[in-house]
Amino acid sequence: MLDSNSSLTVATTTAAGAVVMGYFYSKKKSNSRRPPVVPYTIPWLGSAVTLGKNPDTFFRDAREKYGDIFTVQAAGMRSTYVTSASAISAIYRNSKSFVFTPTRLEFSTKLFDMPRSIVYDNDYMLETMFPMHHRLLAPSNVPPMVDALVKHAADILKESSSQITGNQLSTTLEQFAHKAVFKAISASIFGPRFPAEKAYDPFLVFDDYVPFFAAGAPALFVQKGVRARNQLISMFEEYLGTPGWEDGAAEIITALVDGARNECQPPYTDRDLATAINSDFWAANGNMSWGFFWCINLMLHEPRGLAPLYEEVDAARDAWFKARPSADLSGDNLTELGEFLSNASLPLITSTVSESLRVSSSSFSIRTVVEDGVAINGYPQFEFSKGDVLICQTRSVHLDQEIYGSDAATFKPDRFLDSGSVTEGGSRKPFLAFGGGVSQCEGRHFAAKGCKLVLTLFLLNFDIKLDPAHEAASSGSALFDMTRIGTGILHPTKPTRILVSKRK
Repeated sequence: MLDSNSSLTVATTTAAGAVVMGYFYSKKKSNSRRPPVVPYTIPWLGSAVTLGKNPDTFFRDAREKYGDIFTVQAAGMRSTYVTSASAISAIYRNSKSFVFTPTRLEFSTKLFDMPRSIVYDNDYMLETMFPMHHRLLAPSNVPPMVDALVKHAADILKESSSQITGNQLSTTLEQFAHKAVFKAISASIFGPRFPAEKAYDPFLVFDDYVPFFAAGAPALFVQKGVRARNQLISMFEEYLGTPGWEDGAAEIITALVDGARNECQPPYTDRDLATAINSDFWAANGNMSWGFFWCINLMLHEPRGLAPLYEEVDAARDAWFKARPSADLSGDNLTELGEFLSNASLPLITSTVSESLRVSSSSFSIRTVVEDGVAINGYPQFEFSKGDVLICQTRSVHLDQEIYGSDAATFKPDRFLDSGSVTEGGSRKPFLAFGGGVSQCEGRHFAAKGCKLVLTLFLLNFDIKLDPAHEAASSGSALFDMTRIGTGILHPTKPTRILVSKRK
């Protein structure tokens, strides 16, 4: 993997440009109605260095100087970024002129190694598989997946509890929390027989290389990532051939496999199917598991740590026991545990989940213009041509002080309590942690509710605090590895050492 952080940032920010290689900018003539280009000194390199040092500062300063829409030259690619809530919303609303499909298909091959024969030469993916995801991940279909997540998380936490043989366990938050949630998500979606423990390490490696795959990096730089991806694909190929694998798997997976094998003509090969399943595997674990991780990590770096959340969950538990003296929330009675998790009043935990996703997410919503002479509603000064690609930089909206206040860049766990999620005019503040428009994450309902319920499970069972024997990770935005901008939930800059003890 490349050692330079700025190199990874450049890889990430040029990924969108790589998507449109062959039809973006190669045919452009001088056009006075095109967005301004952020000035740079060195040809080809452009703004790559300043962008790589601090992406948040770069986009904030560029927006202040050049407006909501501007073009950036970086490492040989020119990309047009859209950074305001109004402009991004206008693009989302005009899905006929600004289209997501070309990017989704291209990334299917680049990131997940799906054969072009099933992506471009067969309409099953576009006409059946994509709509299937939207339908089966709708709110009405999510409860069985959430119930399964709670069941598997409770079982895994019992195993974790057994590892605490003394007063407390010294470990990392990644090993104790992220890995546990990774395994619970995997079991709830792909079935309890899926070897999640075995898949964890290759998944982490593949996830590290996702920005490079998206950017079309040379094979020399992604060999380790290719090996990890192939290992995951082979695991799924073997798993889907195991009798009974579908027992306990979510309907989204069983329906996808059944359709690809029995409805698609020609049917997917086992390898084709494994590449498609691996894309869902990454979509779930590449974002939801890290989103949950930040709910704990960001709170640990608050002055009182997790104490405010413990106080809330303890009050909710005490109220539950008062009304139901014989209640059992140990996990032995999953029905009752699920009822408590779903019905207890936990507003601060809910707000913490939303705020954690707000500050830790960095997604690029990429749209291709499909006709000439297109303008963004509200921005008539700019005109775009067929083949142009626009990158909706959603993180800029979350850091917009006009929307979220002067402390927009600060993690504030109670931000979404009461009226914190609405503007002075009464409308909801834009929240784009899951993207928006037709490319909005289809698994957002499962992810948001799942994060809240599993976080509550951890709070019920474990006392977690930073380990004072180790240097604590930096607080605030310094916790985030900003080199992964545009790829979803950010990763931590380094492991977080914690002390864990059982709660009574």
